[in-house]
Amino acid sequence: MAWSELYEKHAQTLSHAIAAVRERTFFAHWAEVPSGKVYGESANEEGRRRFEAFVGKPFRELLQEHNGLWVGQEVSPYGFPLEITYPQLPVLTALERAQRAQKQWQRLNVRQRAAVLIEALEQAAADFFTLAYATMHTTGQGFVMAFQASGPHAFDRALETIATGVLAIECFAQEALWRKPLGKAELVVQKRFLTVPKGIGAVIGCSTFPLWNALPGVFANLITGNACLWKPHPRVILPVALFVARLQQTFDTLGLDPHVVVLLPCTVENPLTWEVVEHPAVRIVDYTGSPAFGAELERRLGAKVLFTEKAGVNSVLVHSVADLGAVVDNLAFSLCLYSGQMCTTPQNIFIPEEGVETPEGLLTPLAFAERLVAAIDALVHNPKAGPPTLGAIQNEHTLQRVREAENLGLPILRASTPFVHPEFPQARTATPLVLEARWEEHRALYGREWFGPITFLIRTPTLQQALAEVVHLVQTAGALVTSVYTTDEITREHVVQAITEAGAPVAVNFTGPIWVNQSAAYSDFHGAGVNPAGNASFVDLAYVAARFGVVHVRQLL
Repeated sequence: MAWSELYEKHAQTLSHAIAAVRERTFFAHWAEVPSGKVYGESANEEGRRRFEAFVGKPFRELLQEHNGLWVGQEVSPYGFPLEITYPQLPVLTALERAQRAQKQWQRLNVRQRAAVLIEALEQAAADFFTLAYATMHTTGQGFVMAFQASGPHAFDRALETIATGVLAIECFAQEALWRKPLGKAELVVQKRFLTVPKGIGAVIGCSTFPLWNALPGVFANLITGNACLWKPHPRVILPVALFVARLQQTFDTLGLDPHVVVLLPCTVENPLTWEVVEHPAVRIVDYTGSPAFGAELERRLGAKVLFTEKAGVNSVLVHSVADLGAVVDNLAFSLCLYSGQMCTTPQNIFIPEEGVETPEGLLTPLAFAERLVAAIDALVHNPKAGPPTLGAIQNEHTLQRVREAENLGLPILRASTPFVHPEFPQARTATPLVLEARWEEHRALYGREWFGPITFLIRTPTLQQALAEVVHLVQTAGALVTSVYTTDEITREHVVQAITEAGAPVAVNFTGPIWVNQSAAYSDFHGAGVNPAGNASFVDLAYVAARFGVVHVRQLL
């Protein structure tokens, strides 16, 4: 296919994505509902069968050459080993091949690269259901979340990144005829401005959202002309391998070196991270994961371009509500979704001692807690909605953290218990734990991240002290999201101003089918990049522009 044909094929998609990025309006290129009416009545079953066909076998879809060694340690959180092995590639070999591939890739202009990448996304979209089952059985997400988070939502984040990259590179003219008057004469210079990639990018994957968290970094590298090494978490390789295989196959079909993206499977014993990120040829690093390891990356990588999306302490401030039932239902769903294993899950809920204003009168902190616990119980015990919402626990360490929280000595408002998944009786499960804490007295406990289904309901003397504590946590521990409930306009503006000036986004009065956990591609910036929860924002101009430089060629005429 000629470049002009490929560009024409995807020009409208790119145009729509660029418009949505500029205007921050709703846009979704791929349907988020795993419906047979949209994707074909047999798509779900075909995806499930394709996933099952990978189990217990070597993964042979990748086009990259390897050294004959195979690795694989994945176990489904739903209770069975996957026993899939992947071709291992030495880091130095991967870098050499990526460097060779980048020389060809960077010579395409940004619109050509955009067309190739959109074509790759469209080809990979045929795997949505396979990716869903692969994600479900490596991360523990429920099926619908896995479909969305490794399918339409992740792909829209990738397309958003492509559009943002085009905007960043085309922000200035690509060439100019420069004329400077010199009295009766004139100085004329022909100028060209060329974007040059900064070097090989490395994306370090996480164990909970292997595509959603990684695709912005991968595609920010690619759209700006950089090749990319993708090192998935050793326990969550299959969804990444499926996606990389599609990318490589698309590149190969279009006559491009498939090593523009290289998968680096690894093991728990030899995770490869430092070997990859500290190599001089790697100039850009994207990391999603724990605050401690992210901080170490920031300390050690010095002059490299580093983007971190770590984690923080996400807070909710409840002042007054118009519909108590709608508020506690929304909060309950946010706490239960994927058993709290999201970097955007609320952890701390602050309630002033004077109570929460409702249409029926003031509600004490204890009474509010009782309503919240009842809403959690209603969802957890719903046989249809509970299991797919909660999913399974990805890592045994998360369960250990729940046990640790239970032994803090705080009053337990709701105990965490396992539940029997109706489809997978051996699944590793846990329902939300809710603890009562007091402002200042227990700051050392609630002031750090507790990843997993762990929530602190914190009683504060006044609204102002609660707000001051939220701001303090944003500034010291970081936050990817915050939430506030108030029916008073003056209070709302005061709270929003204080929290946003501290550097965290705010969700105001969320009820119904919109939750603070989720962010919308093309519109929401995931992470602000200005508090300790991370220095990156998915997807702003800085996220892509830092990956290339501009050199110019001047010719005197």
